[in-house]
Amino acid sequence: MFLTSINSFHCFFIYFYIFKVPYLILPTMKNFFTPLLFFFFSFSSMAQEMTVFLGLTGYQYYEDSRPLITAEVHSLLSENKLAFDHWKRSRIYNTIAFTSGAVALGTAIGIVVREKDNPAPTGLYVASIGTTIIGLVMTLSANNKKKAVLNYNNGLDRKIGHKVKPIVNQEGIGLTLRF
Repeated sequence: MFLTSINSFHCFFIYFYIFKVPYLILPTMKNFFTPLLFFFFSFSSMAQEMTVFLGLTGYQYYEDSRPLITAEVHSLLSENKLAFDHWKRSRIYNTIAFTSGAVALGTAIGIVVREKDNPAPTGLYVASIGTTIIGLVMTLSANNKKKAVLNYNNGLDRKIGHKVKPIVNQEGIGLTLRF
């Protein structure tokens, strides 16, 4: 999400400052406020990046310092197709991993509680081992959440609509503002 703070009020302020202020204030004050104005506008735009941390209860998402819930993350990532694809793939892999883990646990319990004279069929052993392997592979493949956040952050439009550069010429020292 790219936020810029140049709105209609700032446009009016720039117009007022450029065309009206020279007639209202002393030239020394104008020279004081000009660099201050350019400094303000050069740092008024910023992109809010998302960060992800693996916590005790799972992944925790933050936008700057504000914690995000899963629905907000889902909404933000839906703006970027590649990031949203990674997000959906991660959720699918986690669902498959959880389901196969539950099946593996159930089959392992089924194997253990059988009586000694009535051994478990081979299919139960194969199902337990197979679902355990599937669960491990899907759990290890489910790091797409980090890829989704990285793609989201890379997709942010970081271009600033204006650029302030110092200038030195025969007339003196100053700042230029390019849009």
